[in-house]
Amino acid sequence: MKIGRLGAAFLALALLFSISPFYAKANSVDTGTVTAKTSENTATVYAQEGRETVDITKEATPDSELLVSIPSESKVAILDKGEDFSQVSYTDPKTTKTWTGYINNVTLVQPSGDTDSEANRDTAQKDDASDASVKDSDTNQSQSDATTDDDQSQDDQGTTTSSDNQDQSSDKSQQVTPSDSSADDQQATHDDSKADTDQSEKESTPGTQEDSKATQQVKIMKANVATTTLHGIALKSKTNVYEKTSTGSKVLKSYPQGSVLKYESYSSDWYRCTVIINGTARTGYIKKGDVENEVSKQETLHGVGLKSPTKVYSKASTGSSVLKSYAQGSTLKYKTLTSGWYECTVIINNKAHTGYIKKSDVENVVTSQQTLHGVGVKSPTKVYSKASTNSTVLKSYAKGSVLKYKSFTSDWYECTVYVNGKATKGYIQKSDVENSVTKKETLHGAALKNPTKVYSDASTSSTALKSYAKGSVLKYKTFTSNWYECTIYVNGKKTTGYINKSDVENSVTKQETFQGVGLNSPTKVYSDASTSAKALKSYAQGSVLKYKTFTSDWYECTVYINGKATTGYIKKSTVENIVAKQETLHGIGLKSPTKVYSKASTGSKVLKSYAKGTSLKYKTFTSNWYECTVIINGKSVTGYFKKSDVGQQINTSYGVSLSDAIAMEMDVNPKADGLGQVDATADQVAYYLNPDNFARGTQEYFQFLILSTYSGTTASELDAKFLKGKGVLEGTGQYFIEAAKKYNINELYLISHALLETGNGTSNLAKGIVVNGKKVYNMYGINATDGNADKNGSAYAASQGWTSIEKAIVGGAQFVSENYIHNGQDTLYKMRWNPESLVNNGYASHQYATDVGWAVKQTYDLAQMYAQLTTFTLAYDLPSFSDDTVVLYKVTGITSSLNVRSSPSTASTSNVIGSLKNGDIVSAVISNGKSVTKSSEGITWYEIEYNGQKGWVSSEYLSKQ
Repeated sequence: MKIGRLGAAFLALALLFSISPFYAKANSVDTGTVTAKTSENTATVYAQEGRETVDITKEATPDSELLVSIPSESKVAILDKGEDFSQVSYTDPKTTKTWTGYINNVTLVQPSGDTDSEANRDTAQKDDASDASVKDSDTNQSQSDATTDDDQSQDDQGTTTSSDNQDQSSDKSQQVTPSDSSADDQQATHDDSKADTDQSEKESTPGTQEDSKATQQVKIMKANVATTTLHGIALKSKTNVYEKTSTGSKVLKSYPQGSVLKYESYSSDWYRCTVIINGTARTGYIKKGDVENEVSKQETLHGVGLKSPTKVYSKASTGSSVLKSYAQGSTLKYKTLTSGWYECTVIINNKAHTGYIKKSDVENVVTSQQTLHGVGVKSPTKVYSKASTNSTVLKSYAKGSVLKYKSFTSDWYECTVYVNGKATKGYIQKSDVENSVTKKETLHGAALKNPTKVYSDASTSSTALKSYAKGSVLKYKTFTSNWYECTIYVNGKKTTGYINKSDVENSVTKQETFQGVGLNSPTKVYSDASTSAKALKSYAQGSVLKYKTFTSDWYECTVYINGKATTGYIKKSTVENIVAKQETLHGIGLKSPTKVYSKASTGSKVLKSYAKGTSLKYKTFTSNWYECTVIINGKSVTGYFKKSDVGQQINTSYGVSLSDAIAMEMDVNPKADGLGQVDATADQVAYYLNPDNFARGTQEYFQFLILSTYSGTTASELDAKFLKGKGVLEGTGQYFIEAAKKYNINELYLISHALLETGNGTSNLAKGIVVNGKKVYNMYGINATDGNADKNGSAYAASQGWTSIEKAIVGGAQFVSENYIHNGQDTLYKMRWNPESLVNNGYASHQYATDVGWAVKQTYDLAQMYAQLTTFTLAYDLPSFSDDTVVLYKVTGITSSLNVRSSPSTASTSNVIGSLKNGDIVSAVISNGKSVTKSSEGITWYEIEYNGQKGWVSSEYLSKQ
């Protein structure tokens, strides 16, 4: 069969389409005129500013009877289109009930093509600056259908032109032929607005009008590979479609930056597409780096415009034409598109068009809004019509007003206010309010001001709902950083109020129970935490009370009023807490007498009295009192010692000067050795007699230890630590304890004394000496006088019947106790020097030893013993003399000897009265509390006591002790 030219041409065209990779439907010309394929009998309704519904009325008049209000963005069927009102039919999707009535045309939007009805659109409404709405012009106010009711913006660049709307379509499944600015009049498939039907606006070019008369659909065979159809935007200012997969190949077509294109996957570096060239479908290739794919699944978002104005572009490029502009803060609705752009629908001349918003020009609203409460911190705090301080102020609130709002963006909250009785959405700048805490905590506290006010708002400028006296105990909840929220009753009605944080003090979160004593007379318990409040109860000074922590200045307690438990408050300064953990102490009475009181107050009853120096046992109690137990009529009773009345050290001052005391001691021929063979010098006496030469904490200080009490050791401890290997004294610990308890004497002293006198239990008197056929023992060297110690000591032992070691230890302790310890000489120092005799008699007498160093020598063993104990109490009696400013010097730095001269001069040797060697101790002569010095011949001289007379030595060789 022969085929004509026309048939051959048709066959060729069919073969061409049969090898094309996909179908392509395109206009035959590349024009910018959009021809809308609309559904004339349907429309979408949009609510006016400040409303969320649209009214359907019975008649086509503004004041007609209301039939029903339908939600914004509802679909209606247009039955009859009028000039101002149209007759419509609406079916409720929930009840399926159909309503027929009239709707104001300003609320109707008919789709341009089959566009998304959820569009940002212009609502032609009155502007504050104009009484008339300007229709069909983008200079009128515009409003997104997703914005809040008050979201309006001045659309300064929205006038629709053929060049603005070219390349617009709204269905990604089809292809359009956008205008081509190239000279070859070639055409390519270009999906800008993604409409179901290819749309273009006619241009005036005759050639293109002629080409647009026919739209052809050609089927092209797909490649034998899996392909994916994609949409994307052009990234280059000229995004090229190449004839081959090479940038060196012929450019079939070019698109401006931001154009929305349709293509399919092809290779790792290239996409494949179809373009229309002179009405013929051609396969082309786009380099992957020249386009950015749209998101695979679009997500609808709401946000606010950040720029002033915020622009909607015809393409995803700021270089493209501006379809519409919105004021800063306008609420907009859009969809995700690419990494840098959103896609939206705007209404121009009552027709929907696809546009593009740069991501950085808007900020998305939070996906899930959270309802918040807070207070205005500005004066006034403003609510704006848009999320911009440049927008209209809908309402203002006084500083401190309590407001309710929702999260919106990073800088704005959304709220609802009533303007002329209508609920209207508004926006509050975040920095203008302070949120209340998310989780309120109930607190209690005390009022600090007089009065302390509860305000109607969180502002001291607001109305005071109620006032409380200072110290009133209040209940409230956390609210903001500076305010608490509370509930009060005003005229019997429950009302929320606010308390300034600085006006109250919170009670402690976790109360702690204490016991203490009342310091005031009386100590009062108040009804509120204020001394101006009513006194519920009063207690005598020193009463022991129980209470709990409350605030920094007050305690809380419970008292009984007429048999009923009542909460009261004690001022902290009127009580003193008892120590948390009491400690048992041993000490001595310092006063004469030392009193035990019934309460921790010297004004209370005296339970018992003790002589000064009496050994006492007590417990820590408060900073000024000790607690003790005394026996009254055979019963244990709790009592209290004033701290200053007992202690570990008595300071006893003797009414004699040290120089006089030295002179009196020199009169009884003191010795410098234990055997009594070497006479002591006045300087040696001065050294050992002066208490200032022995510092507390040193071994020598034990000579001031009070020995009139049992230390509380055990026999096994004494045997193991102190008596093992000590000759006949080994294993005698129990005898010493028996002696100590029986005669109230320190058992460690007895052991130390015995060890010293018996040479660690090895002397003849310790091992026993036979007198008149019986062996007798003397453990303390009693009456073992110098020159014939064994004879005299054994004779005394025989007279006392000390025929065993036990009798010698216990009996000797009785002698020491009765003659010394409990005879005014209860320290080693007193036993040696007996300063009381110097004062009372004017001479030295009743001294235990003649050796000037005896008391110090006794301290070595005593100090070593205490060092091995873990628990003990030491009490001292430190003496002082009337001229207690004696200064001692030690001779140092001389090669041979230091001359002592009768006058401060080296002019001759006739004034030399003696000499000193290195290490010698001398006493300086004191005048008016200072050492006497003179300067002559370039030397500073010190006057000293030397062998009972005064002399002078160079200060260069003296070192102060």
